[in-house]
Amino acid sequence: MDFYLSDSEGNRLHFPVNPERITAATAARMQTYEVIELGEVKLPQGQTPVRFSWEGFFPGEGRQNLAIVKSWRDPKEIAGVLSSWRDAGTRLRLMVTETPINHDVYIESFEHTWGGGHGDAQYQIELVQARELVVRTDGDKSKGATVMILSASASSTRPKPAPSKTYTVKPGDTFWGIAKKTLGNGSRWREIYEISENTKLVGPDPNLIRPGQVLRLPV
Repeated sequence: MDFYLSDSEGNRLHFPVNPERITAATAARMQTYEVIELGEVKLPQGQTPVRFSWEGFFPGEGRQNLAIVKSWRDPKEIAGVLSSWRDAGTRLRLMVTETPINHDVYIESFEHTWGGGHGDAQYQIELVQARELVVRTDGDKSKGATVMILSASASSTRPKPAPSKTYTVKPGDTFWGIAKKTLGNGSRWREIYEISENTKLVGPDPNLIRPGQVLRLPV
């Protein structure tokens, strides 16, 4: 069994070590599969996109010859590729051989830490199934399409924007982690960094945030 992510330009990432388990979830159901004992996999059925998540590690150079390592790449290189895809919102193809998992996805979150004496990187990743959004007009009713109608009264009663909120940077924080905690999605970190007050406070390098700094959050 092998885990692959690939983009439309032919770039492919073969995960060097299989995770112990993968979780596939919709709003209605969640199923966790033990990878070592997977066998036949039936994915959840539902109207909401399926979310796939798992955690694992990228082995450092000192452990590239372990029997469990399938296709070794430098963990820094792998982390860079995944971070780049995440930040760019790249549409990817997730394929897990020997299972029905073969879906177009986006990386919703990817977090990694470095530790140990082998140069390993521990990581967590969450993918969301990519689906085409089709909004049809009244003229499409005859085709049995779902129609979305926005009324003027709905917009006229829209609540006023909430007042600005702030976040105080804590030791170990990153913009990705702050966006994950405050906005629910780490990939929205640029929305925080690119607020003019925050850019002036932090400077040109978003990696150089310091504990105690007070950041404005998007309304």
